[in-house]
Amino acid sequence: MLEHSWHLAQCGGCFSAAIYEFGPILELEKSVYVAGEAIRFWIGVTSDVPIPEALQSSYVVHIVRPDGSRVDERVSSTADGDPSRAWKGGWGFGTQTPSLGRYVVSFEFAGQRTAEQTFEVIPNPFAQGIEARWIFVDTKSGGEVHSRGVLLHIENKTGRELQFAKPGLSGSDVWLHVKQFQPPYSKSTFIPQSALLQADEVPSFTLDTLDWSNRARWPMVIVQDGRSVDRGLAFQSAYPFHDGQEYEVTISTVLTVFVGERDDADAQLFPLRIPTSGTARFRW
Repeated sequence: MLEHSWHLAQCGGCFSAAIYEFGPILELEKSVYVAGEAIRFWIGVTSDVPIPEALQSSYVVHIVRPDGSRVDERVSSTADGDPSRAWKGGWGFGTQTPSLGRYVVSFEFAGQRTAEQTFEVIPNPFAQGIEARWIFVDTKSGGEVHSRGVLLHIENKTGRELQFAKPGLSGSDVWLHVKQFQPPYSKSTFIPQSALLQADEVPSFTLDTLDWSNRARWPMVIVQDGRSVDRGLAFQSAYPFHDGQEYEVTISTVLTVFVGERDDADAQLFPLRIPTSGTARFRW
């Protein structure tokens, strides 16, 4: 990461060098991603004083794709909090599917840019070895299907031990999008941590980044080779559904996954960030 400083003093409608120090930041989590992974890197601004409003719309992410084409994405504002303060947040490709190859990225603020950094997207060697999906389950008997719960099902066929961070923890949030048909209504929300985890599963600390160096300290689910695990969720603990209403529900998360040990030849690929979602339509 390389930070550039810009010293500014406001004078009427103009700025001149002298007083304020600002710097854009760019941090990559790793240099190699696999196809289908949720790519994330960190952008932000360091600042010792409030950032002038005139500069709060000058954030730009610059990306050079493997084919040489360029993308300049404006970041309209910080995701939350006071836009005049220093900040750091995650950025990625959203719903786009990155192609294979080498990417070059930099971040610009107030006319200053970080040094360019590179990462590569390679074919996924675990495409057949890790299966992650949501299974909607009917916990109410009767003639009509009633979907009342969901299981996160993980199968490990990698030939090595697999571990993933427990869904619901910081950095492994689970989202729920609920669409109601009569009357029309929709809402997206985080599923409460209490609906996903027992009190003794929640650590008293948080991590900025989960990696090999701190994995042993974080609550993980272990899946031995050739085995599978299920993590269940009762929908009524996640959202106030109403009897007789018809819903379309999408549940999603990004799994943080490690395979093997930190001295394995492919250790630099981990953690993998595997997006997993499922959708079901049912009458409550």
